[in-house]
Amino acid sequence: MGNIQRREFDSTDTPADKNTDWMSLLPDDKLLSDLSIPGTHRSMSLFGGNPLRCQSWNLSSQYEAGIRFVDIRCRHFYDKLAIHHGEKFLYCHFTQVLNDTISFLREHPKEVILMHVKEEYEASNNTSTFSDLVSKYMEKVEKSWFLITSVIPTLGQARGKIVILQDFDGPVTGIPYSSLSVVDEQHVPSLDDIGWKWSTVEDSLNAAETGNSDKMYITYCSGDSTDVLPWSVAEKVNYDLLSYLENKGEKKSRFGIITMDFPGVDLVHLIISNN
Repeated sequence: MGNIQRREFDSTDTPADKNTDWMSLLPDDKLLSDLSIPGTHRSMSLFGGNPLRCQSWNLSSQYEAGIRFVDIRCRHFYDKLAIHHGEKFLYCHFTQVLNDTISFLREHPKEVILMHVKEEYEASNNTSTFSDLVSKYMEKVEKSWFLITSVIPTLGQARGKIVILQDFDGPVTGIPYSSLSVVDEQHVPSLDDIGWKWSTVEDSLNAAETGNSDKMYITYCSGDSTDVLPWSVAEKVNYDLLSYLENKGEKKSRFGIITMDFPGVDLVHLIISNN
């Protein structure tokens, strides 16, 4: 895959435009679940070649482009949280993820970052639990940067904060991921199945559009398998997503969190414009 920069798909390292403060324009009383939020799947997977690579923008560039949901997979390894894609170490630790996120929020204090935190690959040589280690990392960067709640907050309550979507056992660190409506049909067996993949995305978006505003919906547009590369799915599904949203016309709808591989800035902006 070469460097491609289109409205809906971008494999270059620099977004064509920025959407740094879009949440600042929205009312404080809106629930986070009542928003349309662009996100990235395996947000740190910039390495590993075509079979593993899911993104081309680094985390700071994702935030600047308007991404407000990130998918962070941590391996519990020698009492550290290393960022992994399966067995592949992604040359980053959880501290860097948090520091980059806090740096963005310092500059843009009316924004909110929703962070899906999940344990990845095999734990090895640890004396602490995964949840204890997450808490230690949070304390290290100062817990005041996090909104620690198990219920969905309003935008006003969450501004300037990281809201963890907690996909691991232990004391409350954030909103339980299991309480959300998540559609993540990640396994796409063949290129012929990309059309089926899109149908699962469309069904989830339709459900989010008509569902209760206090229920948080997450739709994963990503997919792959041993025979299908992430970018192959993203090229087609991102195009279908752009068409789907454009066909809605001027009508604004709540689509929840839309999580993508290699999104283009026009697609990100179109999701944002539904708020």
